[in-house]
Amino acid sequence: MSKEIIQLSATEIALKIKNKEISVLQTVNAFLKRIEQINPIVNAICELREKEDILNEAREKDGLIQKGKISGLLFGVPITIKDSIEVKGLKNSNGDPLSKNYVATEDAELVKRLKNEGAIIIGKTNTALYCLDWQSTNSWNGQTNNPYNVERVAGGSSGGSAVAVSSQLSALDLGADAGGSVRVPAHFNGICGLRPTENYLSNRGHVKAPKKPQGRRHIITPGPFAKNVSDLILMMEVLGDNAKYRLPELPNIDFKHSKWDKQPLNIAYSTTINETEVNNEYLGLFNNFISKIKNEPHSFKIDHPIYDEEKAYLECNKLIGFEVGVNFPKAPLLSTLLYSFFRLKYKDHLWAKGMALGVRLSNTKYAETIDYKDQFSQIYDAFLTTYDIWITPVCSMEAYKHQKAGKPFIINGKKVPYTKALASFVFTTGFSGHPIVVIPIGKKENGMPVGVQIHSRKWTDRKLLDIAKYFEGFTEGFVSPEIKVSGL
Repeated sequence: MSKEIIQLSATEIALKIKNKEISVLQTVNAFLKRIEQINPIVNAICELREKEDILNEAREKDGLIQKGKISGLLFGVPITIKDSIEVKGLKNSNGDPLSKNYVATEDAELVKRLKNEGAIIIGKTNTALYCLDWQSTNSWNGQTNNPYNVERVAGGSSGGSAVAVSSQLSALDLGADAGGSVRVPAHFNGICGLRPTENYLSNRGHVKAPKKPQGRRHIITPGPFAKNVSDLILMMEVLGDNAKYRLPELPNIDFKHSKWDKQPLNIAYSTTINETEVNNEYLGLFNNFISKIKNEPHSFKIDHPIYDEEKAYLECNKLIGFEVGVNFPKAPLLSTLLYSFFRLKYKDHLWAKGMALGVRLSNTKYAETIDYKDQFSQIYDAFLTTYDIWITPVCSMEAYKHQKAGKPFIINGKKVPYTKALASFVFTTGFSGHPIVVIPIGKKENGMPVGVQIHSRKWTDRKLLDIAKYFEGFTEGFVSPEIKVSGL
């Protein structure tokens, strides 16, 4: 029964609990047993709530069911949360060693919504140093491993989040994405992940430094992970219900307003972005996926938005640098230190330059950067008005072997810089703020899963997810990893 429960989707778990086919206590025990067996291998969950507290909450919810008082779309569903989103009573490091022991005194807005809908928050998931890498490793929580091959990375910065779902340690997870932090881990771990329209979901309590103002308000957005698209839709019905959970800074948009009407789609696709090398076998799986949907009555064209990539990359990082800098300690030569950190760690001059310029932007230069972002968004809006969706690879390759950040990759026999292989596909594509979903499309011969990212116009999140759910029918969907447990 335990194995059967963890293999269920979140939607199935919620329904079976509601119909009294399984109890909340059974459900929680199944996931706790799985965590005990698997988490020491993958190191996805960096902090687990006290076991007895979780069990007591489960018993209380079972009591409510017996009284006919079940309420909430996620009643009894075990969920984990990225270690940059505050959960009251649990540590919240934001990937910052100076905050590794900080315990949140209140819940982030989205955590409140999840709890209000009956979800059981069981723990926090590991992230990258400063939430700024595509592998989730830090000195205090250690290295998160890919469940399909523990010698390979989890992705980042929401690597622990993706691995928790893929390893079936939790039914759902809430992560966040600025430069691919949801999309790359979903791709690497064979699951689904959504970067919603920017400012659709609340950032209150996300990457919030103690006793400092809310920083990252642009570009970065929380987003859910799940084993299938139906579960992403379920999560967004809770997280994006800005009518029920009203906040003045968020738009009151009915999530269902943009449902797909099943009409034929006008589809653009690209086999690469910015002429970046893509692994041949991955590209073969990508093209095979495209060929399957080409058999349906949709129109297709190889196309992409046209803009100055270097300019956009620089301006994107300037804005991130400014908003990250809000929470940095005041230090002499801060911009020089920041440039040196990014240049030495990631071997990327333009990223380093953008971040360094960002932390010392004047009011005027900050406003100019926002103006540029608006203009850039118009380019994507025009493109995604011409087409219903745009399909692209997620990065150059599948999850790579654990390595030092900044070390270049060899792809198809060619040397490709670290950030070019990763950031080229996810940095400026997120700068405009449109929604992007990742779904798995298959596995390479080495057993590692790969996915595609699907883009649509701002505020069409439900339509995008409806289309992604339709596309799942052309794939195997999520395939559970075989994790070897010693002694079993």
